[in-house]
Amino acid sequence: MNHLIMTLPFIVFSLVIVFLLAHTDPRRKQLSNKTDNTTNKKFVLSPFARKLLAWSLLLPFIPLVVMANYAGILMYAGAVTVIGWAISELPTSVI
Repeated sequence: MNHLIMTLPFIVFSLVIVFLLAHTDPRRKQLSNKTDNTTNKKFVLSPFARKLLAWSLLLPFIPLVVMANYAGILMYAGAVTVIGWAISELPTSVI
């Protein structure tokens, strides 16, 4: 249980980052505009900012390795995978 408590803030961090990346995805907005013209185009990130956000998902590995929390590393990697999959499957109207 201690590994989960130490890893939970990193999982929440990744949830926010992946949700933000999905919300600002230009391809996702383009596809939704083909079916629904009510999407919000006010919040846009540059490609460089999107790359920085994507690379920031690797930052939690540093403290997890320093703390020798190898179970936490596995939990974080699995959680990022599942979060990314789940958010990508959501319709654009939900995000």
